[in-house]
Amino acid sequence: MSSSSLISLPEPLRQFFNSFPLYTYSSDDKVNPSATPAKPTLWILPPPKNDEPSRLSGDVECLKWQTYISLRGISDFDVRWDISEDAGIDGHLPSLHLPTAQLLSKFKIPAWVDSAQGPLDELEGYRDRSSRDESRAWVTLLEGNVHAAVALDKATKQSTSLLLSQSSHTSLESFLHPTPPPLTGLSMPFPPSGARISIPEIQLHYREAIWALSERLGEDTWFLGSPIPTALDALAFAYLHTILREPGLLRSVVEGCPNLMAWEKRVLKSIQHPKSIKIN
Repeated sequence: MSSSSLISLPEPLRQFFNSFPLYTYSSDDKVNPSATPAKPTLWILPPPKNDEPSRLSGDVECLKWQTYISLRGISDFDVRWDISEDAGIDGHLPSLHLPTAQLLSKFKIPAWVDSAQGPLDELEGYRDRSSRDESRAWVTLLEGNVHAAVALDKATKQSTSLLLSQSSHTSLESFLHPTPPPLTGLSMPFPPSGARISIPEIQLHYREAIWALSERLGEDTWFLGSPIPTALDALAFAYLHTILREPGLLRSVVEGCPNLMAWEKRVLKSIQHPKSIKIN
């Protein structure tokens, strides 16, 4: 086919497209998440900007797994936070990238740790079956009442920041509880009904959870008197460390529990200097 038979763009349209030139970039400028790492590398959401040297994720879920790996005695692993969350397994982080080029979801991390360190027995590090079963209740408390307060605190701060950046006097309630879109796509003649979040109730349950956690820890080295760090310790640290990073009501409640403060500080030192972790 000759070039004369090709359809050419009209000049006005050609000028329009010329306003949006196509740029190409060197592959060296791109993050390549598929590049095989030299050592196991945990993909995480980034640390807070004021705490990047710690290399500890600002996301509770990522920090939990970061802590779990360290408390199980693995120190020779890396972290990176220059990867989009969409690149993780099922579009979520953390994910663990191995030198074998495998990419593991967070749910496969315990099995990988077991293969590297040797599996735990049926007690999972707890001193007896009763403690192991009790740990499930504490996990539920942390991922329920404590998580709700952390999520609310984050949403409130984001909403406040948004309010301060806007010229209109929109209420905070409208950001915390936005009106859902109408099912029909049309404006409804009556306001939507539904459950509203009770902020005082969430804060009360949070206080009770932290006080209970403090009482249960007592002067033990690990939660529930376990001889070695467990998954519960990793989860508790992730929440406490996240809470203590930000000033406010949540932090003040934890600061009222000296044993939790001391425990968080000791675990933080342990995961930053793995040789100090008492495994046996």
